[in-house]
Amino acid sequence: MKEMKFEVGCVRRCLVENGVVYSVRGYEMKDGLVLVDGVGVCRRKRLGEIRGPAELESFVSLSGFESVAAWWKKIERFIWRGERRKWLYEVKWK
Repeated sequence: MKEMKFEVGCVRRCLVENGVVYSVRGYEMKDGLVLVDGVGVCRRKRLGEIRGPAELESFVSLSGFESVAAWWKKIERFIWRGERRKWLYEVKWK
């Protein structure tokens, strides 16, 4: 089983508290079961490529972030400012 890490505390908290979290990554991963450190077995589903912050509006409430701007700022820190593709995932705690 693949592992998926959540190094940003608010994102992991969102997953634990709500049973689901939306996460943006700079690499395309397959759907399936993943082991999340400190949480357990979860189901990961790729929702598609994200090209800009406006596309995150409907997901921000379950991202762990207070706003799209805060979320996008963190995304740019982890995924170099537009130099890589960005993928949105839904992660559900089983």
